Amino acid sequence: MTNKKVYIVAHRGASDEAPENTIPSFQKAFAEGADFIEGDFWLTKDNRIVCIHDANTKRTSKTGSKLNVIKTKLSELKTVDVGGWKNSRFEGTFIPTIEEIIDIIPKNRGLFIEVKDDRKEFLIKLSETLKNKKLSPDRLRIIAFNPDTIISAKKLFPEIKVYWLFEWFSSKRKCLNGVAHKRLMHTLKKLNCDGVDLNYASYINAELSGYLRDNGLELCVYNVEKGEDAVRLAKLGAGYITTNSPAKIIKYINSTVDLK
Repeated sequence: MTNKKVYIVAHRGASDEAPENTIPSFQKAFAEGADFIEGDFWLTKDNRIVCIHDANTKRTSKTGSKLNVIKTKLSELKTVDVGGWKNSRFEGTFIPTIEEIIDIIPKNRGLFIEVKDDRKEFLIKLSETLKNKKLSPDRLRIIAFNPDTIISAKKLFPEIKVYWLFEWFSSKRKCLNGVAHKRLMHTLKKLNCDGVDLNYASYINAELSGYLRDNGLELCVYNVEKGEDAVRLAKLGAGYITTNSPAKIIKYINSTVDLK
């Protein structure tokens, strides 16, 4: 990957317009100029890594079919239409494997792998898969909410950047920024990871970004859907901005003179 002021990560692909976590969504994201795509991954009953957000297929199935991903074989999961719910033109779109996704990543673009499946078997299979696909470590990032998964991932993949996902839920809005920062840093110090991937919220300010930078930690931010928010974050030092709308965010950033 080339050095840039900020990288744009397409959240589940260009999921504002295409069905999330599918090949059409990822292809559209790259066509729009995204530097990375981000997807959610689980291990199937027959030991294959697939890309789907939920633990079952109900929400993104055209027919409402409810298959438990980790208890179902790949061949059966591949019968579920996960495109038609978004738009009829995406009918016939199916759950992709991680290999299928890696195969469509253009040169000098990359993949954020969100680990949804916290079983140790998942990381073992991921290690095997990445070795077989030979995608360079600088084109990969691993993210997860579970701190134990982060610790395990960094030990298993020392050459890949690993970021801890952290969300300050809306119910916590009244909590002072200083308290949020302390809780965040308390955990980060234990994880030995490369940075943090935060949901966009008011507590992301110069104080927090400065602390992360001073401690050699990278800042990624997700749920960024407004151009002005993306610019503010880039100025604060965010290295990665994750959005459902890569084309819109890229256009806004490219039009901002002081970020060129």
